[in-house]
Amino acid sequence: MAEARQAVAFQFTVTDNGIVIDFNHVGINNVVQAILHAIRLKWSNFRNALYKSIFPNSGASYLIIIMLLILMRYLQLGPAKYLLQLEANIPLQSPQMTMCTYVMLLATVLWITLAYCKRYLLKLLLMYKGWLYETKGKVSLQTKAWYCLVNMLLWKGRLKLLSYQSSLPRLPVPSLNLTTQRYLESIRPLTNDEKYDRIVKLANEFQNGIGSKLQRYLVLYSWWASNYVSNWWENYVYLRGRSPLLINSNYYMIDGATKNPATKIQAARAASITRSILQYRQMIDDESLEPLILRNVVPMCSKQHLRQMNTVRIPGKECDQILHYSSSISRHIAVIHKGRYYKIDLYRGPRWLKIVELEKQFQSIIDDDDTPQVGELQLAALTAQNRTHWATLREKYFSHGINKQSLDVIEKSAFVVVLDDTEQFYDENDPSKLNSFCKASLCGNGYNRWFDKSMTVIIYANGRFAANMEHSPADAPIFGHLLEYLMARDAYDGRFRPDGHCFGEVKRRLRSPTRLKWDIPLNCATEIEDCAKIAKLAIDDLDLYVLDFSKYGKGYMKTCKVSPDGFIQMALQLTYYRLNHQFCLTYESSMTRLYREGRTETVRPVTQRSVKFVLTMCDKTKSNEEKREALRDASNYHAGLAKAAMLGNGVDRHLFCLYVVSQYLKLESPFLKEVLSEPWRLSTSQTPHHQTNFCIQDYNANAKKLSAGGGFGPVADDGYGISYIFAGEDFLLIHITSKKSCESTSSEEFAKMLKENLLEIQQVFQES
Repeated sequence: MAEARQAVAFQFTVTDNGIVIDFNHVGINNVVQAILHAIRLKWSNFRNALYKSIFPNSGASYLIIIMLLILMRYLQLGPAKYLLQLEANIPLQSPQMTMCTYVMLLATVLWITLAYCKRYLLKLLLMYKGWLYETKGKVSLQTKAWYCLVNMLLWKGRLKLLSYQSSLPRLPVPSLNLTTQRYLESIRPLTNDEKYDRIVKLANEFQNGIGSKLQRYLVLYSWWASNYVSNWWENYVYLRGRSPLLINSNYYMIDGATKNPATKIQAARAASITRSILQYRQMIDDESLEPLILRNVVPMCSKQHLRQMNTVRIPGKECDQILHYSSSISRHIAVIHKGRYYKIDLYRGPRWLKIVELEKQFQSIIDDDDTPQVGELQLAALTAQNRTHWATLREKYFSHGINKQSLDVIEKSAFVVVLDDTEQFYDENDPSKLNSFCKASLCGNGYNRWFDKSMTVIIYANGRFAANMEHSPADAPIFGHLLEYLMARDAYDGRFRPDGHCFGEVKRRLRSPTRLKWDIPLNCATEIEDCAKIAKLAIDDLDLYVLDFSKYGKGYMKTCKVSPDGFIQMALQLTYYRLNHQFCLTYESSMTRLYREGRTETVRPVTQRSVKFVLTMCDKTKSNEEKREALRDASNYHAGLAKAAMLGNGVDRHLFCLYVVSQYLKLESPFLKEVLSEPWRLSTSQTPHHQTNFCIQDYNANAKKLSAGGGFGPVADDGYGISYIFAGEDFLLIHITSKKSCESTSSEEFAKMLKENLLEIQQVFQES
């Protein structure tokens, strides 16, 4: 019970001889270090708050204000001559001291006021989005003037993570008429005349009826909410969802698609990745991680970064909740290896463990031949279960005693590390190896991933790295930012010796990792076994295939004068049509991080133009010129839809929020029910690549070393989940998932058809 005793600094017992106090020196040291860590974080937060209060002013501007006030004071110019009488109210005997105090106080007030005015002016300027629709070489005079004004207000030095957070505009609510019109346009290619006329009638009744009332309430809500979508989206789409996180919510990312990882020694790779994540977390804590700036002018919201680590999703019977802990509490990681759970303290006193020390800690876990306790082997299967059932079991068996203490260690950890006992490979000539790698990263065996944690780091036996992320705290581009940092540090930091071990040596004796203890009754163990069986059925039903396409990439697509994203979306539409002989409602994720606390919006790629392109490609009588023009026309229109979604002018988030308002007001809307009940049979997303400055200089030559992307499960039982990543200019990886139980879907057949279509489209452009 040593791990339980370390939870308290001292214990006492009452005997006949009095009170006997047993001091736990390890516990006392942990408490002291946690308190010191919390103080350092509080001090860092205080400094950052001061910095943001005067941002984007510089120290030089403060000195200029002081000099101007002194000059105006002596020359009695402007308002200074009226404010001189304030000096009489400053109770100092020395006239020089009185003047200095007066000038300093007034300069400080003016300096802070100037900073506020600059931030507010920047917010007004950032509301302008015309730049998004203009290309290089065709910039309007209005945009040039806007660019000059914004550039004057932007900070020229090193930025903090949340420097521009208060300057970001709020997400605007689109007009009801515009949203309704766009929705009807999006479904026209998918419905026959009879159904379309019925939906048009419902839309008109909604727009002329309760829709206007719901719109007024929504606009009112948007005035005081930081973001009128994000909170509701998180609560109702993620946290109130009762489906298992396995496959349905969590997503995965894998390391670079190269034949060999940075090292093949599992403990060494785990130590390197863990140390890099700690460094990244430190940059988030002190806000030294620079925010993303589009075109070196437009800042993006960075708030999602704050919950990447130290975060867990707690199951509830009706609604889950997200708990985020301070780094002063999450000073450890939880490790899973062969069904056993451990705790590794990341600090030795005030400092981090060295990489070589971390390697030794991980190696001691790998070398431990202890067997799992009763119910421990498949324990994590609970997190892959229906959320209500998991909440019930958690309350019954894990809300008290040693089980609660051990569960707290996992949930309050910085992140979970899984030392997987399987090996995963990549082989350009054997797709099954990459498929196995990705499926293991998304699912594992159903009970060796802690799906509730915001991030589960997976290190395979041969050194391969992957990560499994819970979706509610942050979206994939945020973790993609972290992944680029990890790969760059891991591959190019010289951390490993030629034999694969970490550089350095362990000079002092380390406290061994703490084995977590459980007291699981037989009834609970039986429930855990049942959960593992259910998880295995879901995993066996998952059909995952990764298309590693190396014939060409986005570089070639640009030479065709087609947007790479539009190019792929049209190829996906062509593929689905040729396999199913029909079109389907398609989801493409787009970010809204140009606004404060923005997350995602939906792009609906199926349009009249995309349908025309597909039918043109399938018509043998059409010339290549007609096919090229059809693709460019469809891609350009799709690019316009994507830009509108980035600006919050999509369809789905607005209608979703109107539905939430209707539920609060207890109003029924047949139109909104119709919209929200439509299945997304094709759910797609692009994983961003090279979005940070962490990447190496020769990026294109090493793009596949940084990441091979990631994926997610299908949204509909009879549909596909598709995630694609442009690795440099010449490579494309597409992760495709579906369900084997559906006879009309096959991920491998979809991938083969998609490859044929990509090559056919290339052939269409060859002669031009």
